[in-house]
Amino acid sequence: MTAMGRHVESELGAYALGALELQEAARVDAHVRQCRRCRLSLDRYQAIAEGLLYGPHPLPPPISVRAELTKRLGARGSGFAGSHRPGLRAISLPTVTGLLVMAVVALSLVALQMQTSLRRVEDQVRAAQEAQEERAQVDGVSLALLTYPARQVAMVSGDRAYGTFLFEPRLPMGVLNAWGLPEVGSAQVFQIWLVRPDGERVSAGLFVRDADAPFTRVLLNIAEPVKGFVGLGVTVEPLDGSPAPTGPKVLAADF
Repeated sequence: MTAMGRHVESELGAYALGALELQEAARVDAHVRQCRRCRLSLDRYQAIAEGLLYGPHPLPPPISVRAELTKRLGARGSGFAGSHRPGLRAISLPTVTGLLVMAVVALSLVALQMQTSLRRVEDQVRAAQEAQEERAQVDGVSLALLTYPARQVAMVSGDRAYGTFLFEPRLPMGVLNAWGLPEVGSAQVFQIWLVRPDGERVSAGLFVRDADAPFTRVLLNIAEPVKGFVGLGVTVEPLDGSPAPTGPKVLAADF
């Protein structure tokens, strides 16, 4: 690259921002028409300048940027000489470009953090809405089951936990209400099992303890009427559940 090319490259950042005088801008424009390397560099600077238009609201620059700017200004003298004010040209164009890049990087990091926080809040709100809708559905089924004349309520119990299982023998569903469930690890869940007369255990779903309510209410959806089973159990299993009970039993009931 010629000395002329190096000089123009140092002015590309200011050119992209429209901060050059007319003669300087014309000289840079004429050079980038002939120099592919400088034209590619200018494209990057212009992309950065355009990105600033869509960035978040201006924020105070990082302390490191302000300290660097103060240091460089101090090296060139400080204060006013009479009524003369030092202009932007007192700072070298490479310095302006470097500070611009540092500011863009800082703003990009802030924007990324804001987007990440926003997505986290949206996920939490969505999860809360889904949990509320699920509770409403289970409550509705419970009220409906209470209106059936043939409904039954089985008492469920364990070492510390206890509760009820509300069902209608002819329907393929039921509602489990449990108090005092123990805390389990983040990679564990509770799994419900229905017991056939021959002792076979059939999985009836997974659930976690409802930490926001005094008790946990779970809707069981099964493939056949409850009358085909003689009991119910709840065990602690891995996060994806198990094909057969493997963990400790926390609740059990006989119908």
